[in-house]
Parts: sequence; structure tokens; C-alpha cells
Amino acid sequence: MVRRIDYKTEKLTADRLTELTELDMRCFPESPWGYDAFEKNMSNGYDSCLICTGNDGRIWGYCIIRILDAAEILLIATDEKKRRMGIAESLMETAFDICEEKKVSDIFLEVREGNTAARRLYEKLGFSEISRRKAYYSSPMEDAVIMQRSFTQA
Repeated sequence: MVRRIDYKTEKLTADRLTELTELDMRCFPESPWGYDAFEKNMSNGYDSCLICTGNDGRIWGYCIIRILDAAEILLIATDEKKRRMGIAESLMETAFDICEEKKVSDIFLEVREGNTAARRLYEKLGFSEISRRKAYYSSPMEDAVIMQRSFTQA
């Protein structure tokens, strides 16, 4: 019998900032955003901070999306112990809904060249590689792959 794992995607609230910052430090120990950056992005009026909470009430993943003329995924991550459960996909689908509500025609993101699992997910969700930034990442040195997905407006 397969055990069902429940989670939900919602907007970040101020009372969850410390928990989000702790998860970010575990996901990106070499370059965490930090509490102040998340707080700023939560209140600046053009970023949406999404979290995915599990059936245990904890944050299992998060996504920061900036919406101007186009949209950009600034950050997306899932707790290492909760990967391959559809959390990142759920966060991305919610980000797409926000883009469509705001009538955004394109969404962009960048990803490490060597992050094949993420690149496969993005391709599955309709993103295509449009360019690269040579040697953009360090530790290890890697290109950034710039990807884009376009929305058709009804």
C-alpha cells in the first residue's frame, strides 16, 4: 500500500520567516539569502514568496518569484529529505497561476548546468534553454543555463 503524503502551497507569512531562513541555510549553505532578504522580498510589492507546507506543519519547500514586465524565479528549493515528491512542481504551478493572473507573457529562471534533475523538471514544465552565463557559479565553477517559458494569453 502506498502512503499518501499531503502538502499545500501557500503564500509566506511573517511568522514563518525564521523557519524559512533555516531551511534556506540547509538548502544553500554556501550562499543563503538570510532573514532580511526574505523579509524585504515578502513586502516589496512585486515579489511573491510561496511556501509548501507538509502534513507535519513544517515548510518543505519555497519559491520566490519576481513579477515585473516578465516574471523570474529568483529562488526555488525543497528540503533534501522531501525531494522527488512533487513539491517543486507544485510551487512552480502556483507561480504559473500567479503569472497568468497578472497577465505575464514570459517567465525566466537560471539553473546550474550540472543540476540535471532541476533542468529535467523545468523542461517538463515547458521551459527551454535560451542562453548561458559562462562560469557564473563557483564551488564548483559552472555555467548558468537561462531558461524561459512563455504563456499564451486568452
